[in-house]
Amino acid sequence: MYQSLWAMEDLPTVRNSWTLAEQIERIAGSGFAGLAVDLGARQAPSAEQLVPLLAGSGLRTAVFAFVSDDDAVRSAVAYAQRVGADRMVLCAQIYGFDPKPLAATLLRWYEIGSDAGIHIEIETHRNTVTNDLRFTAWLLDYLDERVELAGDFSHFVCANELPEEPTAEHDTLFAKVLSRCGSLQGRIATRGQVQVPVESPAARPWEKRFRDWWRTGFEQILARRGAEAEIMFCTELGTRPYAITDMGGNEISDRWADALILKGWATEEFDAALALHSSTHDYTGVIR
Repeated sequence: MYQSLWAMEDLPTVRNSWTLAEQIERIAGSGFAGLAVDLGARQAPSAEQLVPLLAGSGLRTAVFAFVSDDDAVRSAVAYAQRVGADRMVLCAQIYGFDPKPLAATLLRWYEIGSDAGIHIEIETHRNTVTNDLRFTAWLLDYLDERVELAGDFSHFVCANELPEEPTAEHDTLFAKVLSRCGSLQGRIATRGQVQVPVESPAARPWEKRFRDWWRTGFEQILARRGAEAEIMFCTELGTRPYAITDMGGNEISDRWADALILKGWATEEFDAALALHSSTHDYTGVIR
């Protein structure tokens, strides 16, 4: 379980925000295994700021970055090395209608990370190569199997304006995407808003659907990697403009409390996926 450092910005309020040290202390004290640094965040810390504060916290690190070329990937990899991160999630801002060269670029970026000892995944994110659910499913036909996705399905729901009632086509597309996910991210979206308070009326029709996606994703990863696999789930409730505000510009929900709820939901879904995996495998890992 990771918590996004970007999601700690402006908490508990814009006028009374926690310092970076306080943010890290709260993440560590709430049972998270690690934190994810989004290099595109307004308050993204330098490596020199972050490393001393991580010392003794017990937290692992991951790096998230928006990239559009090899130099940006190498820069993000260098940051990851300085903060001791062993994994990165890239939002790939490359575009086109031919999946072959796009897939080749993503593989090259994966190999840049691999050469540095850092595992790279590609996030499903709006305004990136994975903006569209249908195109993403097509892209996977050309993408080297070593390159996995980081599944943030809030972007698909919002960008593609998915209906509340599932359709056979969308279920098939999600099944394909889930089969290639290596990690998952936590947020509840609707077809008109990428992030809604998790216990609001707007979220209720979507909660089960998101939790089903998470459980299925966990099941798929466990089936590929085995019960000892480390699977990152990152809660990522962003500050404004992701967070909904009232007419005075104040956020209408407590994002930190919501993050802890999401953490609990994801843990429940992982436990269910692990129980299913254990029931179908013996101690040698052989499917019964």
